[in-house]
Amino acid sequence: MKKIITDPNILLLDNFASIGNVVCAPGREWDNHLVKEADILLARSVTKVDANLLDGSRVKFVGTATSGFDHIDRQYLARRGIQFSYCPGSNANSVAEYVLSAIIAVTCPDRSLRGMSAGIIGCGHVGARVAEMLSAVGISTILNDPPLGDHAGDQRYRSLEEALSADIVSLHTPLTTTGEYPTKGLISTAQLELMPKDVILINAARGGVVDEEALLEKIANNPQMKTVIDCWENEPAINHQLLHKVTLATPHIAGYSYDGKVKAAKMLYESLCDFLQLENNWKPVANLHKPVYDLQNLTDENLCLSRAVFSCYDIRTDSLRMKKLLNLELDEAITAFDQLRKNYSVRREFEQTILRSCLFPDMVENIGFSLSETSSGNISI
Repeated sequence: MKKIITDPNILLLDNFASIGNVVCAPGREWDNHLVKEADILLARSVTKVDANLLDGSRVKFVGTATSGFDHIDRQYLARRGIQFSYCPGSNANSVAEYVLSAIIAVTCPDRSLRGMSAGIIGCGHVGARVAEMLSAVGISTILNDPPLGDHAGDQRYRSLEEALSADIVSLHTPLTTTGEYPTKGLISTAQLELMPKDVILINAARGGVVDEEALLEKIANNPQMKTVIDCWENEPAINHQLLHKVTLATPHIAGYSYDGKVKAAKMLYESLCDFLQLENNWKPVANLHKPVYDLQNLTDENLCLSRAVFSCYDIRTDSLRMKKLLNLELDEAITAFDQLRKNYSVRREFEQTILRSCLFPDMVENIGFSLSETSSGNISI
């Protein structure tokens, strides 16, 4: 029987038990000895999959339950003839909802999002969904993605400088150090200086895309700036000075919705079945409850939007938990960072959530919510 080593944070692992013997091990603890006799690895972003991990092993399939793959040495896998699979777009809704929740949380309650602008840097599955989500609430978007714009000649994509001039700058690039468009330190002193004084900067991409020392200096000299950081350099040993200074901080969970994790697990399972030429017998979650929230016929569009979004996902709760790491010693904080991820509460996506008594049905439906029969407008449960 095949041996499958998996990160325990991947959901619905019972589906993989029909394929092989499933052994769960925390992703940061994987080493060459652990995987030597494994046939299949199912990883997440905390595990570096490269020669150090795999040399001398019999692994034939590596899957990562993430939409990015900068933690995977794909060239090494190709040389070894190891099949690779990842989950593009599985967390796109989750990250887009995170970004919208962040913007609402750091924007004055009486300020409408309509008429604001957002520079979306990195427009793959995630960045494109973020742009759709923000456009649906009246935020104009400036798209920046040189690999897409330069190669396709698509006029929708603008310069980095133009994207940085927006009211909101949201990062969704992979972390790369080589190639035509490296992103390591993409946002440093010069780029930060191009942003408006009251910019909202969101990093839900990868730690290292932003130069953290440059960001600290910028925050110190520009208190009007709002910063939302989900991805950090040197995770889990993150910069506590930056943690203290940023407006909202979260432990790399922007894409951690329950529904996104289910999508990723299903995509990996289907890829593995294809590789092994097995029948697809995926068993979904049965009778999963959809949460229902009452908007109480709120007559203010801003208040209605914020109530709907925060009912489903309130980033401020995650930030409060994260900021408590500042009260811990360094070693304790490193462990606590991973515990926040491991024990992350079930978070449903907008499209799995039902709203009642909504006076702005078009707006909430456009960002994915369903409406109950007691709401105005069309019913879409």
